[in-house]
Amino acid sequence: MLEYIRLAGIVMVLGVGGACNGLKEPDARLSGDRAETWSGQNPKTDHALPAKVSLCGQAFDLSVPSVRERLEAEFIIVVNQPAQVGLWQRRAREFFPLIESELKAAGLPDDLKYLAVAESDLRPWVVSPAGALGLWQFMPVTARRFGLTVNESLDQRHLPENLLGAAKAYLKTLHGLFGGDWRLAMAAYNAGEGRIKKALADQGGRDYTQLDLPLETERYVFRIAAIKIILENPAVYGFTAEPPELGYQPSQVALKTVTVPDRSGWTDLAKAAGCDYKTLRLLNPHMRGAAFSGTYELRVPAKV
Repeated sequence: MLEYIRLAGIVMVLGVGGACNGLKEPDARLSGDRAETWSGQNPKTDHALPAKVSLCGQAFDLSVPSVRERLEAEFIIVVNQPAQVGLWQRRAREFFPLIESELKAAGLPDDLKYLAVAESDLRPWVVSPAGALGLWQFMPVTARRFGLTVNESLDQRHLPENLLGAAKAYLKTLHGLFGGDWRLAMAAYNAGEGRIKKALADQGGRDYTQLDLPLETERYVFRIAAIKIILENPAVYGFTAEPPELGYQPSQVALKTVTVPDRSGWTDLAKAAGCDYKTLRLLNPHMRGAAFSGTYELRVPAKV
């Protein structure tokens, strides 16, 4: 296990997010911005884990060597990504208020917001090699399963508020499917329901930390816990708390209905909406295609 920690720092296995399609093999992709790469100079290895660590109300038994070492491995990797942690902090100001409010209203654990960090680094535009998209990294089949439109002209996975609703529904489903165990639910979010069901049946276990799973999935919940540890108390681990003025703010948008003639393009939509081209494209990433005809409800900057 110590060798795993050393190798983790050398090969820079920085991200283990996976799409929650319930069907595919976990992909061994790296997630995150270019800024999260670490030069390997002067790694921080002197920070200790908290005496107690829990996720969604379930405590990790740190007296078990394999549990402690696996969590510590993810913790050391994350604590050595100062640029990435800083970006998480700034993006959290944009997305956490909505996520926290919706999770609370749905009766879901607040800690699930860290799953979105692990999945997408809080980048709503990111697409995985397998085709998972958005803050919560949904594959098209799962998005449609939970009520989102994904077709040639519209992809609602791009909109954080829409995808959050689907993510809440899916996480609730997984929580019930795995007997109220959030760690198993999160593992299934990464690897797929079938993979976790089979592992439980074949191995006769019920504890996520003791299951033999694909490496990405074995790391997945530990990485989420490591992200929580650092984002909850960044100053403890040497990260400066980001001043509010540096955080990214939620887009203030209004809806505007416009009608355009046949063979209209984005430039025509922008003129009809009274908005510049770039802003309109940024606020309406869910609209696919380049040719439009008829009536559309567009997201435009709200008048403050």
